[in-house]
Amino acid sequence: MTRPPTGVLNWRDGRHWSERELPCRYCGRPTNLRDSARHPAHKLCAEAAIRQQIADQAEAYENERLTDREEHP
Repeated sequence: MTRPPTGVLNWRDGRHWSERELPCRYCGRPTNLRDSARHPAHKLCAEAAIRQQIADQAEAYENERLTDREEHP
């Protein structure tokens, strides 16, 4: 799968920009960017958080599937 040149999220819309710099919700460094919920976040930090959530959910699904298989062979 090929990622678009801008990464996973498209933040070209002006709603993702704020004149006020605040700490990123993920790394704590200052940013003028805002996520879709208007929380301060760097685009790369938000994309990394999404990747981690997907990985965590996939792992939880696989663990549940394997546990279910062991309980009901």
